[in-house]
Amino acid sequence: MTKTNLLLFVCFAAMLASCTMTTTKTKDPVFTDMGKVQNELVSIVKAENINLTGKEITTNKKTTSELEIAITNGANIPIADGERKALGKSIATSIKHNLKDPNEFDKYTVLFVTKVESGSVTKRNWVGNVFESTEL
Repeated sequence: MTKTNLLLFVCFAAMLASCTMTTTKTKDPVFTDMGKVQNELVSIVKAENINLTGKEITTNKKTTSELEIAITNGANIPIADGERKALGKSIATSIKHNLKDPNEFDKYTVLFVTKVESGSVTKRNWVGNVFESTEL
């Protein structure tokens, strides 16, 4: 191996070692009783739509799981940050306690999405909070 090839190999190995490898895959939440979940959510917040999206993220062999709860066009969503955060925490807590395995997700992200359609254009804005499973 020439000196130049050795230098290139060492540089390539150093670059590869410094890379962050991340993979994301879908992780569907499993509930004990989906009807109960729906009833609880409707009692907490009225919305056009509520989407739950679970994912498992592996970064450099360390895996975390997150559940995103998107509340679209919710009625009477508080404008004040503290009140909105408290509502989001109530929603995340309800979801967590209805999971078959309450420790299934490490984080819960609650997004309050405002969606406005005008002809063929859809505009979305959102605000939200992330809650660690341990705080719910």
